[in-house]
Amino acid sequence: MEELLRIILKWLKTIIVVVGIAAVGSAIISLLLPAYFTSSTLFQVSNPHMMDRGALFSEELKNPVYLFGGKGDTDRILTLAESRTLYNSVVEKFDLYNHYEVDQEDPQKAYWVAQALSDHYKILKTAEGMMQVEVIDKDPELAANMANFITKSLDTLNKRIITEKKVGLSELYEKEIAENKAKVEQLSDSLKRTVLANPDDTITVTLLSQMAEAAIEQFDKISTIAKEHNSALNQDYSTLYIIEEAVPAVKRSSPVRWLIVVSATLLTTILMIFIVVFVEKFKEWR
Repeated sequence: MEELLRIILKWLKTIIVVVGIAAVGSAIISLLLPAYFTSSTLFQVSNPHMMDRGALFSEELKNPVYLFGGKGDTDRILTLAESRTLYNSVVEKFDLYNHYEVDQEDPQKAYWVAQALSDHYKILKTAEGMMQVEVIDKDPELAANMANFITKSLDTLNKRIITEKKVGLSELYEKEIAENKAKVEQLSDSLKRTVLANPDDTITVTLLSQMAEAAIEQFDKISTIAKEHNSALNQDYSTLYIIEEAVPAVKRSSPVRWLIVVSATLLTTILMIFIVVFVEKFKEWR
């Protein structure tokens, strides 16, 4: 330790000069670096079953339907956040080829603009279990607009996936309604013909009447289900609960100039100590 102090004191002026130059140089460089601003949205994923026909129209639910979604719903949002569909819509909306100065003659331009967007945008889960879309840019207004647009796009894509299968179910209901309607009409016609042709055949008339009533009841039931299903499907709702929308930042998020200067100063000090010790030891070995 004493030897280390002796070496440092011997080279102290040189160390101070070099460290001073590093401190001043890093300060100048940090001032020349462009300022970046961060904007973010905060939201929670809703439970997709909240808008199911059963949840909207049933008087009593066998199982409770919770307001927020589970891990599967969160994972779906995280997947959509990295999807090509989302990236393409953001690139087109904000003309990111020009904004990120990507050469549009480059055959790999789609890759480079996606990489640039990835460097400026991320989605993460907070410690409280909520989700956050974060965008960083030199333009605070653009960063806020991008964060809000990405969040709304995630909602649109998520809703499309949720309703995709429900649309197919609507077609199935329509098919069943048509089949039941045809059955009702067929039984009604048979009943009319039987009454006109043989009014004394009460057994056949009664049987046909019961079958017609059952068919009408089934037709009414499936029609009601289909109506409720389509009403639930056509609801104007969001699959995300927006807790906080993005606003333009008034303070830059990077660079942290004091951290750059302090880090450069400490690193240079450590490096200089190592160099002078090495020089002194090298002289002894010679």
